[in-house]
Amino acid sequence: MNTSTIRRIFTTLVVLTAAIHTALAVRLSGRVVDKADGEPLAFASIEVNPGKHVMATDADGRWNMDIPGGKYTVTASYVGYATKSRVVTLTDAIALDIRLETSATVLGQVTVTARENRGITTSSRIDRSAMEHLQPTSFTDILELLPGGISKNPDMGSVNTITLRETGAVSATGERSSLSSQYATTSMGTAFVVDGAPINTDANIQSIPASTTSDPESRRDITNRGVDMRTISTDNIESVEIVRGIPSAEYGNLTSGVVNIKRIARATPFTARLKVDEYSKLFSFGKGLALGKHVLNIDAGWLNSKTDPRDNLENYKRANASLRSRLHWDAPSVTTLWNIGADYTGSFDNAKVDPDINYNRVDEYRTRYNRIALTSNLNFNFKKTLWLSAVHISTAFSYQHDRLERTLLVSPRRAAVAPTSYESGVHDGKLLLGEYIADYANDGQPLSLYLKARAGGALGSDAARHAWKFGVEYTLSKNIGDGQVYDLERPLSASWQTRPRAFKDIPALHVVSMFLEDNFTAIIGRNTLELQGGVRTIQLAGLPGERYLSGRIYLDPRVNAVWRFAATAEGFKPWIAGGWGLTTRMPTADQLYPQNVYLDFMQLNYYSPSDPSRLSRINLRTYIESPVNNDLRAARNRKWEVRAGFNWRGNEFSVTYFDEHMSSGFRYSPRYSAYAYRQYDATAIDPSTLTAPPALEDLPYTDTSILGGYSRVTNGSRIDKRGLEFQLNTVRWKALETSLIITGAWFRTRYSNSQDMMTPVSATIGNTAVSDKFIGVYPTDDGRINEQFSTNFMFDTQIRRWGLIFTTTVQCQWWLKTRRLRQNGVPSQYLSAYDGLYHTYTKADAQDPVLRTLIISYNDESFRTQTVAPAIYVNLKATKKIGNWMKISAFVNRIIDYLPSYHSNGILLRRYSSAYFGMEANLTF
Repeated sequence: MNTSTIRRIFTTLVVLTAAIHTALAVRLSGRVVDKADGEPLAFASIEVNPGKHVMATDADGRWNMDIPGGKYTVTASYVGYATKSRVVTLTDAIALDIRLETSATVLGQVTVTARENRGITTSSRIDRSAMEHLQPTSFTDILELLPGGISKNPDMGSVNTITLRETGAVSATGERSSLSSQYATTSMGTAFVVDGAPINTDANIQSIPASTTSDPESRRDITNRGVDMRTISTDNIESVEIVRGIPSAEYGNLTSGVVNIKRIARATPFTARLKVDEYSKLFSFGKGLALGKHVLNIDAGWLNSKTDPRDNLENYKRANASLRSRLHWDAPSVTTLWNIGADYTGSFDNAKVDPDINYNRVDEYRTRYNRIALTSNLNFNFKKTLWLSAVHISTAFSYQHDRLERTLLVSPRRAAVAPTSYESGVHDGKLLLGEYIADYANDGQPLSLYLKARAGGALGSDAARHAWKFGVEYTLSKNIGDGQVYDLERPLSASWQTRPRAFKDIPALHVVSMFLEDNFTAIIGRNTLELQGGVRTIQLAGLPGERYLSGRIYLDPRVNAVWRFAATAEGFKPWIAGGWGLTTRMPTADQLYPQNVYLDFMQLNYYSPSDPSRLSRINLRTYIESPVNNDLRAARNRKWEVRAGFNWRGNEFSVTYFDEHMSSGFRYSPRYSAYAYRQYDATAIDPSTLTAPPALEDLPYTDTSILGGYSRVTNGSRIDKRGLEFQLNTVRWKALETSLIITGAWFRTRYSNSQDMMTPVSATIGNTAVSDKFIGVYPTDDGRINEQFSTNFMFDTQIRRWGLIFTTTVQCQWWLKTRRLRQNGVPSQYLSAYDGLYHTYTKADAQDPVLRTLIISYNDESFRTQTVAPAIYVNLKATKKIGNWMKISAFVNRIIDYLPSYHSNGILLRRYSSAYFGMEANLTF
């Protein structure tokens, strides 16, 4: 028998074997999800015996294989979950839904903190049990469970925005505070997604122009800052996933990360929660009804909080209600799930100055935030077509009615002016001669429409598998409110220069996105490779043609990979991972369409002491500037990270190093120009001859010019993040019924400008301010580098026979450093009021008696690194179960603290901390 004959026989046998296998093979498929909330468990291990067929689920928790008919045992396993097996007899195609429970649930234990996901990207998962033990008042409290998180007393009198993987603003004593609006891109760039629908804040414009940091509204201004976490109740949340690494391409219009909130969508007994602490009182209730395969959930809550328990004049209130249904239909070829929700959230800020200590002055501030949201998520899961296994259609609509009201008794210290003209040119202003009551209202009505369609499927074999998904998104943001409503002749301050604007005149924003992603899983020997690659496009449609963003499409490529090593004989399961990606955040409506700026220059200021109201005259030259920045671009963040970890006999450890760079963050940058006007000589007026206000034609004048400025939004902020995060979870020590959870982080964050700065100097020459005639442009960095290292040690004790959970957390901030960036005080160029042009700053200018004042001198001591001494806090939390219907919980944060005094720049700084305590009761019927 020759070689060619052998080759033909061999080929024939292979073809026949494959044909027989194909004829006898039966499709076995399924999906692995979390039993509590139905979330798919990506990359869970599937093993089918006999035959030891091994594979991993895709990003949507799905798997499939073709094997001969027979009786098999299907085993699903996932880190942190109890393994589950099902026995099936395979004669025809079968689709299995396997619902895994967490290991703690199976053992009768409760998860009391965030757990690091072992998936394709860095994220923390916080389950309902952890939130119940934490006893939060709002979503803000949950963030202390993240690596590097430190507990803090509630601040319900201020906007609560989120920061991920950064230090935030730091005071001299180490206390955290909100970042300034110059670095708000970090919070605005965190996407909050609730049941598949993002919370859209792009059309929110609730603020008071020209407010200062001493005004109550400055602490409550959420414009261009993202989501106010005070408005998010935690009582109906099933789980939260906070993605800090490179997110899936499915998520966009962000820079920092994703907060993915899943609310309860299952049958539950009637539950009621009553919490009381020194700042607030909270009550909520909820019930989940099982209607066959369908579920109906209803819940509501009320919060009444004070910024200071001793002060009844400043408070914050929140009301929320939700009605949600989960409809489920099964057919031979498709399973249909339809989640529908209707939600209401009300948020109310009130502040009033006590007239008894304010000389009977009127000073009141009120805000009302009312939001109604409708959501729909329709899912078709196909059982027989694996290349197209699911189609998802999501729609959401929200409407807010926000009203800000300010009432103030204004007492001008001297005769002041109220500009009343809406036109540029010369006109007379209104003289403010005495006290008056100013009423200001800001009526905002943002509405949002969200549409999303996504399809997904799988291709490949048991050993190598591709899971793809493709989707499109559209978001509309529009404010239809009346805007700023007030009397121009009774402004909130004597230096008021702005004019009212109707928000409904602002054009709508249209954000269009597409994404494509592939999740590849391969079994290589006994190891597993998981690779996620995707790209997302984002575009602002409908912009005027002169805008840089008009018609421009941004591409966000993202890659994540995990290599899971085979388990050793001792049960040691190591893994390594990494990722790189770009994220993009589009500007908001207020940033794209800012309010016009009115610059009023006083040409004549004549006050008649004999008859002020009839004979006085204030004449103004008004310029109207548009602060629209046609060159405004999207903010982009470049992120990369490497990770490693292991699981060994129930002990889990992970460590992540990350690096993020963003140099195009949004900020308000000054813009100056030269403005010409006349200065009339009021000394030429003879008061004795006046029978009417003085005529300008009879007065001598001097033509002059001055530099005036305003702020506009630019891409001038730089935020660099670098750091290390780690977490260790040990098994429970049986003798003590206690496990140890160690989390920690080292953060190094740089906040600075990324563009040259125009800075006026305070010098004067004669009676003229230098900044009226010259302003320098400085190629310098104005900002800070902050660094912190902190570790949390949580001792989790659970005694089942007593129904007792007790946790002791020791929070250690080992060091906190802050350093102001060294600045260059020599300008590279300057703007002159005499010709309105920019000039290069030369060595000769440095010798000029006027221009040399543009050189700014800095004290070297101001650039020294300031180090805050260590701080240690001890927090206690306890939960006691009474029967099957009641749980009593209590907490004391900072019951013990170690805050040593220390010297900074020769000054002794003493620190103190106050305990925060409370308790709550949870009833179940």
